[in-house]
Amino acid sequence: MVVTPSTVAADSVSQLTLSPLSLPSHPGSANASHSNSTDSYFPKTGAGPSQPPRLRKTSTGSSFSKLSEFSLEGPLLDEKDRYAPASDPSDHNGVKDVRHVALSVDASEWRHPVFKQKVLAILRRLVSNGCETSADIQRVPYWSSPLLTPSSIHLQKVSGALTNAVFFVSYNPAPNPTSPSESPLLTPTMPASDPSHPPPLTPEQYPPTLLFRVYGPSSDALISRTEELRILHVLSTTYGIGPRVYGTFTNGRVEQFFPSRALTAEELRDPIIARGIARRMRELHSVDLRLLGYEQGKDTEPMVWKCLDGWTDAADEVLTSLGSVGGRWETWVEKFGLHRIKQEVQKYRKWVEGESGKGKGVVFAHNDTQYGNLLLLDIELPPHTPPHHRYIVIDFEYAAPNPRGYDIANHFHEWRANYHHPTHSHSLQPHFPYPSLSRRQDFYRAYLSMNMDADGDEVVGRRKDVQDDKVDILEREVRIWSPACSVFWSLWGIVQAEEQVSALVEEKEGYKPDFDYLSYAIERLEMFRREARELGVAL
Repeated sequence: MVVTPSTVAADSVSQLTLSPLSLPSHPGSANASHSNSTDSYFPKTGAGPSQPPRLRKTSTGSSFSKLSEFSLEGPLLDEKDRYAPASDPSDHNGVKDVRHVALSVDASEWRHPVFKQKVLAILRRLVSNGCETSADIQRVPYWSSPLLTPSSIHLQKVSGALTNAVFFVSYNPAPNPTSPSESPLLTPTMPASDPSHPPPLTPEQYPPTLLFRVYGPSSDALISRTEELRILHVLSTTYGIGPRVYGTFTNGRVEQFFPSRALTAEELRDPIIARGIARRMRELHSVDLRLLGYEQGKDTEPMVWKCLDGWTDAADEVLTSLGSVGGRWETWVEKFGLHRIKQEVQKYRKWVEGESGKGKGVVFAHNDTQYGNLLLLDIELPPHTPPHHRYIVIDFEYAAPNPRGYDIANHFHEWRANYHHPTHSHSLQPHFPYPSLSRRQDFYRAYLSMNMDADGDEVVGRRKDVQDDKVDILEREVRIWSPACSVFWSLWGIVQAEEQVSALVEEKEGYKPDFDYLSYAIERLEMFRREARELGVAL
């Protein structure tokens, strides 16, 4: 049975804006100010964020003895790490109004008691450090009580997270410590209390569940974490979109947890859910790019082109290492053909830019709306709230300006995925079919039925009132940009395979990757080439 602490729902409902684009600070409202909002979060660079999203490797877990075999209250941390305030001026997150502590954690130690000690130390510092006068400071609620010990933490590692190590940090009201465990999808559990040994806190004082995200070990070289954090902060504080960021530490961040669960692979195909996702996507696409630091707005260069150009060198390095293994892996590298991909992308891009049906400009796109990044709220919506507000989009690590057709096309590819399949989590082929034309048209009508009025408030119309020609236009945009999604994730897979390739080079006996990035990369490359040729692109 899944139990969510009641204090989470109360905290979330009272502070979560369920109509994100109707806030007074929305650019369409009378109180909006582009210059003030932008200056608050971004230095004046003239072009806004320009680097491609980072590629994060999954932090691997190590095996440790069960938690019950260790003492949680012992001095596993150095004294300076347990109590000293953060003081290193070079260790900061670069974002105003987001707290930071100079302490790092090793995700591979998540089963070891020291991990809980560090988590609690980070949460306490995020409460005590930083400017206390700013209204924009996002505080970690209820986790500062001196009655809390590392034994008070119930830790669960989220399974299926491909680019980070993500953990639920929940309160443990039981008298004994719990062993860290893995949680499917995004569904935390809470241990039951023991009436004969009541906890030191009352149920009203239970700290809410938080998301504790540890970045992949090599990701800093591929994108500015500062830019990602600024985007998250603007989305949550200005638009009410996505989780609050309560603070950061040296190699990760602490986020708000919504009382919810992740969608399943099958649920993406449910017509009602699909329409809700379409309208949520439309909301996100209405976010003002200038408020996020993209001063050219809709004229910003699509980020997919920057990624395909910027990730080539990193992919080449991984493939060179893989080729050095020799034998079938040398043949595999030749088949993948990175040198050919560069030429093929150039030909495809030239074709896209010559197509009048590619769409007008870019929007703020999520770029990764797979089922694990879509949550179903586990709360009652306020009266008169549109039903699609029950769905929440999370994980904006790849969010950036891209054409709307690209973002929708990428979502349609995700209809085929099952990242929790025991043997074929890396493949899109054996699970579900690509959405049919009628299902795509239904999605477009839901997407196009949502608009913004002059005050920035959303207006939900009827799907049947959407004109057929607008549906046809959007279908053409999606088809044009669909191949770009596959080649994007193909290069991503190669760079993410660094650890997998290292194991092959070092001949690690018994090594089995959590996710087969190499097989994923070659499949997505074949999808790119097939789709591009079907469109008439002469590769």
